[in-house]
Amino acid sequence: MTGSSAPLPERRRRSPGRPPKPMDGEQSALGRLGGLIRDLRTGRGLTLTDLGVLTGYSWQHLSAVERGRVVPSEAVVTACEHALAAGGQLTAAFPAVVREQAWQRHKRETARRDGNAWNNLMAEFPAAVASSSAVSAGTVLALEEVTDRHRVLYHELSSAEMLIPVEAHLSLLASLMRGSQPEPLRHRVASAAAEAAGFAAWLWHDLGDQFKTGVYYRMADSLLAEAGNPALAGYVTGYRALAADAAGFPAEAASHAECARARIPPTASKLVRSWLAAISANAVALTGGDREAVELLDHAQDLFEAAEESEAWMYDFDRSSFAAFQGQCLLRLGRPDEAMAVFAAGLTELPDQCERRRASLMIDMAEACVPAGEVDVGLDYARQALLVFAGRGSVDGVRRVRRVHDMLGSAGYRRRADDLDQLIRSSLPGGA
Repeated sequence: MTGSSAPLPERRRRSPGRPPKPMDGEQSALGRLGGLIRDLRTGRGLTLTDLGVLTGYSWQHLSAVERGRVVPSEAVVTACEHALAAGGQLTAAFPAVVREQAWQRHKRETARRDGNAWNNLMAEFPAAVASSSAVSAGTVLALEEVTDRHRVLYHELSSAEMLIPVEAHLSLLASLMRGSQPEPLRHRVASAAAEAAGFAAWLWHDLGDQFKTGVYYRMADSLLAEAGNPALAGYVTGYRALAADAAGFPAEAASHAECARARIPPTASKLVRSWLAAISANAVALTGGDREAVELLDHAQDLFEAAEESEAWMYDFDRSSFAAFQGQCLLRLGRPDEAMAVFAAGLTELPDQCERRRASLMIDMAEACVPAGEVDVGLDYARQALLVFAGRGSVDGVRRVRRVHDMLGSAGYRRRADDLDQLIRSSLPGGA
């Protein structure tokens, strides 16, 4: 039995006795969660045995949780939350534990498979590492090709798997920035490093770590100041707007989107300007500027239809990508039926190998289906998307599925919301 309703046994409480054993791993998310449980418990004058009675779990298990030696399930955390009247502190801390465990698991798997990746990369560029003066145009071209390859691999690997090579690549590029090179080569190295830093920021966003997302975006900004590439600066800032939007910071998203459009030069391709206008349309729609959002979306479409080429560093922005932005904007403007039609068209345009983008469009479709009354169709799309997000370790993706769950509950579809909640729980590490 769980919950806080179980009465404590009538017995004399023990004296404090020995001080608690030292905590393990206090700097980890798991250690911090355990320390918080212990602080709340001792602050309320409860022993581990007392907490076991209140939650229905053994004191030995709870002790291991407090010391950071065992990863608790969500049910354990929820039971402790209620028993200790924690005011949401424990449930708020738990997602960081899930992310940490997923990252550690992926890190171990990747290390086993690609343990020599860093050594191989360093061996490929020994002269560049030994002496900044040895950086040649050929070396820089090879580094740029690594950046291009990472862009392709993003569609094939999880974000956690991508972090190791991307951060290693960024480290190498940053080390080259500490030296001196001819100005044209330095601009190219700085551009590649800025793109890698922006990519690392996006990966951490996908893994749900907003702190590291911000750290890498600030690093990208400092590198862009050296790069002399305003189009790339606007592009990276556009992704920062998307990250803020997805994290639930609409004002910040609108600010970054406006900054991105201001940074982009008129000489930039129509395609990247279309992409930024679409991002701005979504951000403005979220903050209540309906008329401006429609104007921006129309402008984005005009640019998209007139586009002929894109920058080398730009990810695919095709009709299915544009449909995702267009549908989201329509949904935010309160037009779910139109959004559904746009998302459906986007799905038909999408290449088969784009698993991440398909999952994203599916969860878009699910968010449109609920207010449109197509609840079962939306639930099916959400289930399919969840399989991809969970398989890729995408915390941001799972968060979006949870948003559909909340929409179902708010609309009165309690049973369907419970079904989706159960599927979400079963898809997380340890069934949390």
